[in-house]
Amino acid sequence: MSDLTIGGDTDRWMLMSRESADGYPLIVRARVNNDFIIDFETTNAVSAVICDLNPDQIQDNGMPTSPALTGLQNLEDLLISSLSSLQGRCFHTASVTGDGRRVLYFAHGRGAPISELIDDIDTDIVGIEVTSDFALSTYREFITPTPLDTQLDGDRQVVSALEENGDQPDVPRKVDFWFYGDRLKLQLLVAKLAKLGFEVDHWLNDPSGVVLNRLMAIQIAAFYELTPQLLDLAQESGVEYDGWETFAATPGNNSPRREPPAKPPSFLNKLFGAKKN
Repeated sequence: MSDLTIGGDTDRWMLMSRESADGYPLIVRARVNNDFIIDFETTNAVSAVICDLNPDQIQDNGMPTSPALTGLQNLEDLLISSLSSLQGRCFHTASVTGDGRRVLYFAHGRGAPISELIDDIDTDIVGIEVTSDFALSTYREFITPTPLDTQLDGDRQVVSALEENGDQPDVPRKVDFWFYGDRLKLQLLVAKLAKLGFEVDHWLNDPSGVVLNRLMAIQIAAFYELTPQLLDLAQESGVEYDGWETFAATPGNNSPRREPPAKPPSFLNKLFGAKKN
């Protein structure tokens, strides 16, 4: 099957933000348990199925209108269903939306009749074409998560878990942020983050670390602004930022249940939301 699970319960996808050559937003949905896929791609082939939109289906920022996006998603389902009929393995590895199009990447056996299968699909999208004429290394670099992608994905998952537990995201509450590293370097970081409203909650000894807290509402837009700053300051200070945790702010909640930290896991054997050691 095109979306054949390759990692059991650890098979997962990630959403990432990118920019086109013209500086317009791109949304990348990529498979992130890479080891098997990379090996398969290297020894087989990767094709890009390019789905272009009508001009009236494109917003000023290059992203599809809502009806067009629905059409693209339906088309993607049709493509996956069609490609699953191929003999041998075929993996849907990534989708890139923006710049007036949606590009779907598939890893497959050499010589697979992808173009012929695409020709049989009826759609009102302006055009669909298949190409394998791109550098595999460039494609792989483009869809590989950065540390920021990974942390923001963790942020989104914890915010979503809080919402599922009835959280009121606009209610400020204490949020704990975890950092690890040399004590002197951590002290420098503490001084820098004090300017952003962070205070020391407690120090950790084994391993060396510090937990800082900040009073804030839990809205994902806030983390889109805050997380890049935390990662940059941690790197600048020579320490590791290890995510955050808080509790769901619900009406009448006298005994808050803390959500697992937004901690980036190993792609090989963990899921986001694993409890902190």
